[in-house]
Amino acid sequence: MTSFLEYLSHPLFIASCLLVGVVVLWAATSVPSPVPSNLPWQGMKEQEFLGHFRASLRSFGSMREWLKDGYERYSKNGKSYIIPDVSGRTEVIIPPQKLRWLLDHPDSVSSVGAAHYDQLVGDYNFTDPYVLGTLYHEHVVHKSLARNMANIIPNIQDEVQHALDETWGKDTADWKDICVFSNMMEVVAQLSNRMFVGLPLCRNKDYGRLMGGFANSVISAVTLMPLFPAFIRPIVGPVITIPNQYYWWRVSKYTVPLIKEREANMARRKQDPSFKWEEPNDYITWHINVAEAEGRKKDLDPVMIARFLLPLNFAAIHTTVFTITNVFFDLLGSDPKDGFLEGLREEAENVWAESKGNWSKQSLAKLYRADSAIRESMRVSNFMTHGLLRKVIGKDGITDPEEGFKVPYGGYVATDVHSVQHDPDIYPDPERYDAFRFSRPIEEFEAKRTASGGALDPADEKEWLRLKQTGIVATGETFLPFGHGKHACPGRFFVSHELKMLLAYVVMNYDVQYLGKRPENQWFGQSVIPPTTATIKVKRRSQAAAV
Repeated sequence: MTSFLEYLSHPLFIASCLLVGVVVLWAATSVPSPVPSNLPWQGMKEQEFLGHFRASLRSFGSMREWLKDGYERYSKNGKSYIIPDVSGRTEVIIPPQKLRWLLDHPDSVSSVGAAHYDQLVGDYNFTDPYVLGTLYHEHVVHKSLARNMANIIPNIQDEVQHALDETWGKDTADWKDICVFSNMMEVVAQLSNRMFVGLPLCRNKDYGRLMGGFANSVISAVTLMPLFPAFIRPIVGPVITIPNQYYWWRVSKYTVPLIKEREANMARRKQDPSFKWEEPNDYITWHINVAEAEGRKKDLDPVMIARFLLPLNFAAIHTTVFTITNVFFDLLGSDPKDGFLEGLREEAENVWAESKGNWSKQSLAKLYRADSAIRESMRVSNFMTHGLLRKVIGKDGITDPEEGFKVPYGGYVATDVHSVQHDPDIYPDPERYDAFRFSRPIEEFEAKRTASGGALDPADEKEWLRLKQTGIVATGETFLPFGHGKHACPGRFFVSHELKMLLAYVVMNYDVQYLGKRPENQWFGQSVIPPTTATIKVKRRSQAAAV
């Protein structure tokens, strides 16, 4: 018979006691982020013991309900409120009418970078705090991506064909099951890295798996770190992110030698014009050129450049995979009578033929239906429920002149993205996925313009400008997946082209079965995760348009 002392010394009992101890310490030391004292709370119960701690835990399963109630009760009436989160972060949720007030504050007062640093556990997640502390990779993308976009598109077109031919196959006889999420993890990693590191590394399967593993490790750390009290995070942070360090060590074996070779070749060509070497048009080249022009010696270190590839891959892989996974399930979960796939195929084949089989910025801009199908999915199935998160870093805080509240130094401000994108006053029948919601008015306008011989009166010009603001890359108070203002996602134009080329290739070259019913997304606190194991059936079309 086991003695009481043996029970006490059992490893499982000791581990359970340690876990309980950590939870108690977390609860005892947990304090909300600094918030105004004169705003109402969602999810908090008056006089509840350890109220903030318990509300934070409840947010994991109650966020959807809290946001809906808060939007109806406060946001739609131009009022702000406070909401707790399982991360321990407490946010002031402002209504859409106050977005301009928030965005007008300088970065030295209200910072998106500081908010993302905290949100992504910047002290530990990306192998060096300098990476998220400077966000130099975002600066490089801002300066380089737009001017190089026209030259990048043919490369991504080539990569889309290679990746889908390889993973979806060319069998025109039999249906094949594809796990959308895992397949898109592989495909998107390959497409993104065609722009980041170029050929042949972007097609290296081991490299792709390592970058995918690193991205998953970041998500794990973001999920686990808030479960520990702040005072113990310097101890557990390096432990939790051991997988991150492992993936970094493995992936650096590929990237650091490549960057060293690139820097050597670029330096040699500057010294010797006769040196026959073509400079690759990718992020590595952009980074070196921008850092040299700005005299950023530290940012020219090959190891540091390789570290900056980590957040680039994390952002490009996870956000894009979540988006395209939702697009496929929204399309295939719709009623076949709506004819969305057939409509997308008709448009893609027409524009493809018109552009003689070569995508460009101009031809991709004509894919109104594809653009609409993706934007509508981002509206109805967005994985991000809160947006425009800012951390107040101005010592005096920020004050709203209308409601009179003050968000102190260290506080967080955000807005409810989910509810505004499901508001029936803004989007009729908001819970329904209508793939052509945004393209239908554009096509009607184009038909009217054609019928009138192309002439437009001033009212028509104004309407055309309005319709142009309903594309994927257009941001505003009622569409916020990419953020808004000067800190809107700098890579959204690339993502738009990438997803439209991918979707066009699928509908032109594959038959895909409708599902009958869309598999549901899962809410976890502020995040909404698309189905990760659901499959679709695909088969190569015998009359493929793009081969």
